[in-house]
Amino acid sequence: MAASIRKARGRPRDADIDRRILDAARSLLAEGGFRALSFDAISQMAEVPRSMIYRRWPTKVHIANAIATGGEGRLPDVIDTEGLEAQVLALVEQLLDRYQRPDIGAAAVGVIAVTQGDRALQRELQAESETAARATLADIVARGQRAGLIADGASADALFDLVIGSLIYRVLFSLEPLPEGYAASVTRLLVDGLARR
Repeated sequence: MAASIRKARGRPRDADIDRRILDAARSLLAEGGFRALSFDAISQMAEVPRSMIYRRWPTKVHIANAIATGGEGRLPDVIDTEGLEAQVLALVEQLLDRYQRPDIGAAAVGVIAVTQGDRALQRELQAESETAARATLADIVARGQRAGLIADGASADALFDLVIGSLIYRVLFSLEPLPEGYAASVTRLLVDGLARR
């Protein structure tokens, strides 16, 4: 979230106002999708002046990005203690749980739509969180390779794209409902592709 909030000048920011703004934005996104998100609606719901919102987030896509990329933070990291299958399952379940939340799903779709074709805005909003997530996954894969759990040729970069891309598509864009056991099915496919033979 920190990357998507402009640094305030002068007095320290009021964390309660930040929370009220984000809570209002989450409610609007969950109830009406990205189209329902506006500074006027947030201002009214959070009972704060529009100027307070602008000082924190310059546009509604910046607020949506804070919601889409904030939350539990780092990717799960259990490969050392629980093994490869538990690691992949934890990652898949985290992403499925996250993007099935109505506020986060609507925020993510809005950010994707608004930033499409605008590489500068994509870098501004996503570079820090994506770089950190890719680095975390690369470290997990490297440790799995050193432990003999993951094939030496397995690419952490490709794994990131496969997991994030496929799950976001399925949850946010596919018309098909998630079948029971979907996380386990995806996990098995990924583990079969990653495991050292």
